[in-house]
Amino acid sequence: MEDWERDDLVKNFIDNIGQATREVQERMVWHLFLCEDELGQRVGDGLGISADDVRHLEPLPKQQLTDEERDRMANLGKNGPRDVEGLTMTHCVPNERVVVER
Repeated sequence: MEDWERDDLVKNFIDNIGQATREVQERMVWHLFLCEDELGQRVGDGLGISADDVRHLEPLPKQQLTDEERDRMANLGKNGPRDVEGLTMTHCVPNERVVVER
């Protein structure tokens, strides 16, 4: 993602998750930390929730984590960026900041 896309994503998460109860906010920040530390940190900062605030949360009853996710959960907030080497990242959202001449 471009920096502006990440900034917009974080702002949208904060705005929308911020309307939920504290319990839901904490669960969502926990999930975001499992996805990527930076995303969890930035959204958590916007909501006033840290990795330490959600570290105690367990997976939901029907949620089954992979071994990698369990490792990330054990090191919540200290995992660093995910290794995406060899993956092709794609999206279908146009870059609205680029003017296309027709």
